[in-house]
Amino acid sequence: QQVSLIKSIPSRYFTQIEGIVMRSVQNGRDLGQLTTDLQDQFGITKRRAAFIARDQNNKATASMNRARQDEIGVTEAIWVHSGGGKHPRPTHLKAGREKTRYDIKEGWLDPALGRHIFPGEEPNCRCVSKSIIPGF
Repeated sequence: QQVSLIKSIPSRYFTQIEGIVMRSVQNGRDLGQLTTDLQDQFGITKRRAAFIARDQNNKATASMNRARQDEIGVTEAIWVHSGGGKHPRPTHLKAGREKTRYDIKEGWLDPALGRHIFPGEEPNCRCVSKSIIPGF
C-alpha cells in the first residue's frame, strides 16, 4: 500500500519496488544497498532514492511491529515522538509529549490530517509506538 504513494516513479514499477524493499527489510534494512538498487533500476537521484529507501523501510518495519503487537495480544500503544528531524509535525510532537494512547488496530487520530494513522506511516515520520501491556 505504501509503495503506491511514491509519486516520482511510474506506477508500473510498484511491484518491483515492493520486492526490492521487502528484500531489504529481510536482509536487515540495508538502506545503502536499497538506495543503490533504486538508483540503478529507476534512474532517480541518490537523494530521492535515499528518501524512498528510508521511508519505505520505516513503513515496512512499523507494519511488522503492529502485526507482532497484535499477535501477542497487545491492543493499545503509546505514541512516541522520535525527537529527530528538522521540522517535526506539531501534532506528533504533542502526542509524544502527552503519551497519547491509541488502539493498534485503528491507529491514532491525527487532528492535522483528520484521519487515523500509525507511527512511521507519514513521509519522514520517525515516530514509534510503545506497547501497553496490562499489569505492567
